[in-house]
Amino acid sequence: MPRVAIVSDIHSNMPALNAVLADIDEQHVDAIFCLGDVVGYGPEPVDAMVKILDVCEQGRVICGNHDHASIYEPIGFNAEARKAAVWTNSQIKAGLFGWLTGKKKRFEWLKALPSSFEIGDVLFTHASPRNNLEEYILEEHTLGRSYLGEDPRQLLEENFALVRHTCFVGHTHRPGVITGDDFKWHSLQHLGYRWEVDHRKTIINVGSVGQPRDGDPRACYVVFDGGVVEWRRVPYDIEKTRKLIYDNPNLGKNLGDRLLVGR
Repeated sequence: MPRVAIVSDIHSNMPALNAVLADIDEQHVDAIFCLGDVVGYGPEPVDAMVKILDVCEQGRVICGNHDHASIYEPIGFNAEARKAAVWTNSQIKAGLFGWLTGKKKRFEWLKALPSSFEIGDVLFTHASPRNNLEEYILEEHTLGRSYLGEDPRQLLEENFALVRHTCFVGHTHRPGVITGDDFKWHSLQHLGYRWEVDHRKTIINVGSVGQPRDGDPRACYVVFDGGVVEWRRVPYDIEKTRKLIYDNPNLGKNLGDRLLVGR
């Protein structure tokens, strides 16, 4: 397994992405993988697509639910997320001269992204092994709770049944590890931002670059060398992104405010 940086949920937040890429430059990785949601919510979708297409290893970028919604219909999104997806579509879709600007190439690239890929016994996907695009796997499920009506135990059992050994996900914007032998959640604080791979099956959430939701506003990603997972938190110019969101009538101000508190 090469030494890789794994990013996810950039959500068109270029100050966060640029800060993370600067930190990755210091980690001496062999490649960068992306687990989806390059766009959505944020103010700079085209720039985010250009950057991810440029820096990530070919074939190692996954389609997230916001990427999908920005191409097709944003079904099931709340009003704020839906409005952002519709606006994002208007920014990224290829027009009459899209082949000249590069938009056609990038739009077709986004449409063609896979929903998962595997390297050996390691699975990479956006949301969950059984529902690559949309299913949340949360700490609450390990505590026997569910907000959507599903059976938490069944959700965990069926997802772990599809994991050969290790699975990396994003989507929830909450970094941490769930172990498959006891369905226990391990927080970054408990882990000391480091997980050593052992014999157990695990589902590992890499966190979010552009919209963290674990109470820490710093951008989050992981470095993985096949044996150790290390989470890295990177401060960035949140106010710059927040101002761009405030200045865009198509993006709700809450999308900027939440960045300040990591929620």
